[in-house]
Amino acid sequence: MTSSSSPPTTTTESIHPIVFVPALMASELERQTKGKNGKDPPEKVYITPSIGLGLSTPSIALPITWTDATSNDDDDDQSCSLKQDKDDIVPVEVLNKIELKCCCSSIPIIDQYSTFTKYFEDEYGEDVFYTFPYDWRRDLNESTDLLLEFLQEVKQKHNGKAAQVISHSMGCLIALAAYHANHELFHSALFCGAMFGGGFGFYPTNTEGWPIGLNKAYIGPKVAHTFPSLYAGASPMNVWKDPILRSSDGRQLWQFVDSKDTEKTIDIDMWNINDWKKYKIGPWCLEEEVSKEMETHVENCLTAGFYFQRKMRNLDTNLNSLAYEERDIENNKSITATNDPLPPVATLVGDQFLHPSYFLWDTEKSKMIEWTPALIKKYNPKHMDITDGTVSHVSASQPPGLPKGKKVFEYKAKNNGPGKGVHRDLMDEVQLIHTILKDMCQVVNNAGVSTSADIVRHARV
Repeated sequence: MTSSSSPPTTTTESIHPIVFVPALMASELERQTKGKNGKDPPEKVYITPSIGLGLSTPSIALPITWTDATSNDDDDDQSCSLKQDKDDIVPVEVLNKIELKCCCSSIPIIDQYSTFTKYFEDEYGEDVFYTFPYDWRRDLNESTDLLLEFLQEVKQKHNGKAAQVISHSMGCLIALAAYHANHELFHSALFCGAMFGGGFGFYPTNTEGWPIGLNKAYIGPKVAHTFPSLYAGASPMNVWKDPILRSSDGRQLWQFVDSKDTEKTIDIDMWNINDWKKYKIGPWCLEEEVSKEMETHVENCLTAGFYFQRKMRNLDTNLNSLAYEERDIENNKSITATNDPLPPVATLVGDQFLHPSYFLWDTEKSKMIEWTPALIKKYNPKHMDITDGTVSHVSASQPPGLPKGKKVFEYKAKNNGPGKGVHRDLMDEVQLIHTILKDMCQVVNNAGVSTSADIVRHARV
């Protein structure tokens, strides 16, 4: 496995390289400051057993200052002009396993991708299998640009052979944005547990933070509020208009409803900072005044995030406002010509969990109420929809922005479901993933060949 930004110099001629793009919080981070004597080693700041046990809480909050890099001389530049200032923390490798050493034994604390990476390292070796660790805190536009650079380097190292790109969860968003930006860097794309639909994004993590083991302060609210990535997940047209988030019978899925009147929807515009203030999202959840600097930071995060979502959906990114227009669907641009077919696309989905098709919103406390078995019994929701335990099937199965009619090969996880496996465990389906990669090679080598896919969908928009 390659965990640096530079692919190895050796190549394997017979097969295409494989590149893996991990999920949110699935790349290890190090602080590069060398100390006063210039000799101190880098400090691992994500993640260690001591962090998870609450014995250490290094700061990983990002600067909330930005610059606008707009250049009048580069009108064709497709990059977001807003750039967040950097700290001295860098990604170093994909998160595999974190263990607590105790006497003569090791106690696993986190096991993220160890099964997946070991399988493909053993199968192909470091000269073919690459990983793309990225700083999951930062702007996803930035991560997309870095992935494009990485894929270009891999293609050059392999004498023009493009990579089979595998991605997981939030990594799928980055990979799809890169696919739309330059599909010639892809042999094929496999999206595992993708959150393409977006919905209300990374709420409530972007508001309340996320406990890491016993450590609630490490990625507490004030730290999470500095991460642009957590602002970039919501549907660009919002939940109540998103065509992806719609059932086969036309119902709009995954909306907020009033916990006291479930027939009443709570329409929160996740791209409107006034709604963030009104509904106490992000920094406004705290019982303290939000500084002008933080408010400007949130505005910048929303602007960058909206830009990314439109880029990921292959929509026009020349924006005058953070507003979706109905004509965006009609104007969805084609990224291929009839004589230049796009690389094949596949999805790996889990569909063995049932979840009420809406979320409860407490209007008095201005926050979401998590579903529990007791609440499901109390409300007895009319409709339940399928998920992989985290991401809905409708979201994971429909990569947006593909030309109408483009085939999408859908594969169903074999070990998803209560007591079997959840969203994170999709990547442990290594033999199925290996089969999918072989299928995609067959599709490239013989257009129209049958595969072992469970469903072959056709892109709608």
